[in-house]
Amino acid sequence: SQHGAARYATALVAWSDLVLQWGNCQEVCERGSVVVDPWLAYALATQRRLQAHTPLPFLTLPGTHNSGICLADGYGIDQDVLDRMVKLILPDSSVRIANQQFTITDQLRMGIRHIELDTHWHNNDLCICHAGGVHLKALNKLIEDLGKIFHHTIHWDTETLGCFSPHERTLRQALGEIYDFLHAPGNEADVVILYFDDQMDLLTWDKVPYLLQTIKDVLGTSVFTPSDKQAFGSGWPSPHELLARGKRAIIASARDYGEAMAPLIFHSSSLWSEWDPVDLAPYPACTLRGQLQTENGDLTRALGDSLVFGPFYDGSAHGGLFSAANLPLFAGCNVNFVCNDQLDPFSMRPLVWSWGEGEPSQDGGCVAMRADGRWETRNCQDQLPHACARMDETGGPRGGRWLSGSVGAWDHPSPCPDGFTFSVPVDGFQNNVLRAATSDHPSVWLYTVTQYQQSHPCSLIKKK
Repeated sequence: SQHGAARYATALVAWSDLVLQWGNCQEVCERGSVVVDPWLAYALATQRRLQAHTPLPFLTLPGTHNSGICLADGYGIDQDVLDRMVKLILPDSSVRIANQQFTITDQLRMGIRHIELDTHWHNNDLCICHAGGVHLKALNKLIEDLGKIFHHTIHWDTETLGCFSPHERTLRQALGEIYDFLHAPGNEADVVILYFDDQMDLLTWDKVPYLLQTIKDVLGTSVFTPSDKQAFGSGWPSPHELLARGKRAIIASARDYGEAMAPLIFHSSSLWSEWDPVDLAPYPACTLRGQLQTENGDLTRALGDSLVFGPFYDGSAHGGLFSAANLPLFAGCNVNFVCNDQLDPFSMRPLVWSWGEGEPSQDGGCVAMRADGRWETRNCQDQLPHACARMDETGGPRGGRWLSGSVGAWDHPSPCPDGFTFSVPVDGFQNNVLRAATSDHPSVWLYTVTQYQQSHPCSLIKKK
């Protein structure tokens, strides 16, 4: 398969990485020091705050693909050397090994709330390494038979190709980063979705109990479990409901370990469907491959793959990549988890569907939507129509029914007609619906207020 070829190529590159590592280093950002534009941080925080009471299937939580395979932690530090070597033979080819540039801590600081951890058994521990996808049954059977001959289980198979280095970060370290972020001042209202891209060998080698214990050791009782889910029946909680129960994380696994995983982990296929960047038909259709509508209660995860292994594999050729051009389309259709590669603060900007650049321009001002769909602060006495919504209509349109209400100051005593409420969009899809419904007005009042916050700088370090 294409993914199998990619994993095999990853293993070859990893082996080359060991050979070359003695002579190469990269300049990377020290953990937790990446510059985040205060406007971007505030805009994304606004969008999360607006969704505090939104159930999981309607949440927008930006994510990253292979979040832990990052240059800052030493993954792919020789990709520039390998790229130059490949180009000597094949000038049109290239090599890119690391999916991400920055650490998980910095990804979270940039606004990511859906983290993918490639989790495998390596060096007698659960480690983060880019493996899996190569399933060579004959070789796996040979390894198993050798183990029986020598009366010793060999904890290695072809699904572990790609885990070579003795310095791979552990799952415990990665979860520790996430725990530290969630418990840092200012992040008390945040929740995350964690996704383990793992393999069935964890069950075969009886490592699932170790996986569960690692989660408990680091995250304690803050994980929302399948048992907790029973209280919600066929529905899902909102961030507010999770926080009220002391829960900060939901964890899903790529593999179904059955009862062994049931105490803490969901199977990802029971939560969401996966799509490529090329699959979306933008608003107003907002469909994926013409099959699945977004904003209808079905969780959707879209991911782009930027890895390139010379002539063997090009991730972008299979499903496309996210860009400044298509990311706003995904945000505008409320695709739940948009998982980007090569994340940086600039590539997060297109996921802002709320505030306009430079807004809010006045602290505590009244908020209006402009004709372009972006928000701004204005004098609260300006005479504008009010954004009015009806969300409880049985069989109503996706995103609710929106219209322009009374014209007047922001605090007009009767802003909306009967059956409608002065409101504010809580996701990009609703924002698009409101914009279309009020297109004959240059601005409309929104039911929200402003607060502002600042961010931090970046320090460069050498990574070997």
